[in-house]
Amino acid sequence: MFKMNAKKWSLLLFIPLLAVQGCDQGSTTSSAESADRITLAPNEHNLTIGDYNVHVNALTTDQLPVEVARGYQITRSQNRAMLNVSVRKNVNGTEKPVPATVNVVVKNLSNQIKDIKLREIRENDPLAIYYIGEVPVNHEETLVFNVDLKPEGENETILLGYRQRFFTQ
Repeated sequence: MFKMNAKKWSLLLFIPLLAVQGCDQGSTTSSAESADRITLAPNEHNLTIGDYNVHVNALTTDQLPVEVARGYQITRSQNRAMLNVSVRKNVNGTEKPVPATVNVVVKNLSNQIKDIKLREIRENDPLAIYYIGEVPVNHEETLVFNVDLKPEGENETILLGYRQRFFTQ
């Protein structure tokens, strides 16, 4: 029969506790980060925060009219998604587009990061400011967009979570 002294038993019990404690710390950190992020409900694209109305939308680029895609130099494809973010401020009952610093991290449900570069688009008639970027997407893939935006002149960054499932076939 295998005999073990009390010192060895306590060491064997202590090691799994360290492993569990390490896992708990990791999940606590990610929970705190996600707790600060406002997650839009499924099929929700607008969010009002204080004086700001934020619009977030994603679609496959094959849904864009040919003229629009050509005008913005967007590759039309069922395997490419386009994210569109805009920020409008309520000024005396009227919404006005405002520039913002917008950063996005895109991940799929396997936590794989996908590269996206946003560019600002400004139009004059009517006045509009929005930010678009493209990212590759697979059939039935769900992408999670973590959007950090700070409207010009503000000190606080708005943290949003937006999720979209894509059907490419």
